[in-house]
Amino acid sequence: MGNFTSGSATIHACPPHRVRTVMDILERYGLVDYDEQPDRLTLALGEPYSAEGTFSFGDATALANMLIEAAPDVAFTAHEEPLGEPGTTCSYVPGLGLFAAPCDNYGEALFGQSDVLQWLDEPADVRDAKLGVPWRTAIAAMPDGTVEEPESSVAHWVPHHCELTVHSKSEGPLRLTVWPADGQTTPDFAAADKSLKELGFERFRDWTALDETSQLWRTDVYESRSQ
Repeated sequence: MGNFTSGSATIHACPPHRVRTVMDILERYGLVDYDEQPDRLTLALGEPYSAEGTFSFGDATALANMLIEAAPDVAFTAHEEPLGEPGTTCSYVPGLGLFAAPCDNYGEALFGQSDVLQWLDEPADVRDAKLGVPWRTAIAAMPDGTVEEPESSVAHWVPHHCELTVHSKSEGPLRLTVWPADGQTTPDFAAADKSLKELGFERFRDWTALDETSQLWRTDVYESRSQ
C-alpha cells in the first residue's frame, strides 16, 4: 500500500454536545461516513472506527492531538498499524492526559525488554504510568453504548443592529445585544459567540452569511446549560 497503513479510533466517553465535533474529526481521517448518519449524529462508544489502507504514518498522533484540542473532555484510543516500523497507539483520558507508545497490528503497546527491566526498579506508580496501566484501568471502567448529539436550534445575528436571536425549540426566541469590540468595523464573531454562551448555547457550525451584504448571519447551536 505504499506509504499508507490502516488505523482506528475508539471513543470511550463523550459528552453529547461533543458528538459532532468528534465525528467531524473522524470523518477527516476516513473513519466515518456522514452519508450513513441521520441528521442527529450518534457516536458508538467502545467500538473501533477503522480505516483500511488510508492512514498515513503519523496520523494516529495527529488525530489524537486534534481530538484533544477540539474536545478535551472526550476519552479515546487511536492507533495506526506498523509500516516498516512499529505503529503508534495513543490513549487519552481527561485528568490523566495522553499516553502514547509503539504498537503492533492490533494496537497493543510494545515495550523493549531493556526498558521494562529498568522500570522494575522504579516506584510502582511510575512504572505503571510508563506501561499505560492508569489509562487501561480508567477505560475499562467506561461503559459501552451510544451517545446522541443534542437537538439543535438556529441562531440569527444582525451585526449592524447588534442583535442576536436564538430560536430555541424549548423556550422560543431568545434575544441579546452583541456589542462589538472597540473599533471593530467587520462582524465580531468572538463577541457573537460570547453572547451565545451568555444565553446558554454553544455554536457547532461556522457563521454563514445569508445575504451578499453580510447583514444577516446564521449558525446552528446546542443548548449548553444542561451539558
